[in-house]
Amino acid sequence: MANDRGYFALALQRILEDGVALSVLKNDVATEDRGYFNMLMMTTLRQLAFIRESVLPRYIKKKIPHKERILTYLLYLGGAELLFMQTPAHAVINLSAEAAKRLAGQFGANFVNAVLRRVDKEKAALCALQNGHYFSRNFRQILKQDYAPEAVKAMEKYAGVEAALDITLKNTADNPLADGVVLPTGSIRLPANTKVSAIPEYAAGKWWVQDAAAALAVKGLGDVRGLKALDLCAAPGGKTAQLLAGGAEVTAVDISESRLATLKENIQRLDLADKLAIVQADALEFTPTSLFDIVLLDAPCSATGTFRRHPEIIHTRTVDDVRRQAALQKELIRKAAQLVTPGGKLVYATCSLAKAEGEVVIRNFIAEQPEFAIVPASIRGTEHSVTKDGFIRILPHTFVTGENTVLSGADGFFIAYLQRKI
Repeated sequence: MANDRGYFALALQRILEDGVALSVLKNDVATEDRGYFNMLMMTTLRQLAFIRESVLPRYIKKKIPHKERILTYLLYLGGAELLFMQTPAHAVINLSAEAAKRLAGQFGANFVNAVLRRVDKEKAALCALQNGHYFSRNFRQILKQDYAPEAVKAMEKYAGVEAALDITLKNTADNPLADGVVLPTGSIRLPANTKVSAIPEYAAGKWWVQDAAAALAVKGLGDVRGLKALDLCAAPGGKTAQLLAGGAEVTAVDISESRLATLKENIQRLDLADKLAIVQADALEFTPTSLFDIVLLDAPCSATGTFRRHPEIIHTRTVDDVRRQAALQKELIRKAAQLVTPGGKLVYATCSLAKAEGEVVIRNFIAEQPEFAIVPASIRGTEHSVTKDGFIRILPHTFVTGENTVLSGADGFFIAYLQRKI
């Protein structure tokens, strides 16, 4: 599998044409090959705009016929591997040409071989052309509706680098990680290349992986001991774990059976299952017998804020995707509001950069639901990320900046805290 460029090209095609997530395709790869597969796919997706717009047009003057478009994906992968990875050039070229022959005949093999040989020959000159452009036209269209060109450019810098690994401690007084950097918000940050299996105390359940921005949604609630909490769209369970570790009694709801299985496994490892109830259900159809002190809605969204970890999003998301998700979010927050007890809190969060999925959703909700009021966010380390309305708006380039690059960056995230009037 590690040398099967044909499979890799077909996988890339499914990602870019059908919107299949890389994480899904990775599960179909043999365990011993997943590391290489993931590295090649992530590198290609991060550098795709450069390869597609600045590299291949120098050597391809005619449009590749639609029925032979798999050759384009072979060239995307081969170009990324030649320019940005350490694989020997002869291996890249030969294996790519062999795959092209299987998939598109001798013409395909000759074509791919010729283009990749020229890319390799002019590697130094091509690398000098890099201009820091990683975002696709559609992705840039999403961002420019809400952000100035300077902000978009600043975010784009983070698209070319691998995200650091953040973890949340079960007990903040018990930090088993001597090498981790404690962020101002309390999360522990490790270098991007850290292997989770190598981090101490995994089996002991003292921590879990969770982006520092995502961890803020529960941290902003303060003391949750003894409170009855509902986590809607809960899987894979990072926020559920935070609520349980804080002493809340939690009902976790998600529509996906497989994702709930992952949540259950994570919570059991953390030894936090005593006060957890798991329900497989569509959040819009969930009908509990009582109301909750806390309702946390981490709403399904375009996930544009996760582009550092999921670079395929840069190439697959459109303005229409944002519009569709915003319509669903409007329904979900109305449903979530019905489940909050008088005096209780409603937390709305998304990992989207689009304000149509964040600020606009909440402003519209407040306008039609006068029994709810905004509670201004107050979390140590996020003072510069609180908006004039009291929301938290984390941008990849504004979170925990500093000269040490390991401290920089986070997923784009939006959080609003609301309280139901008594």
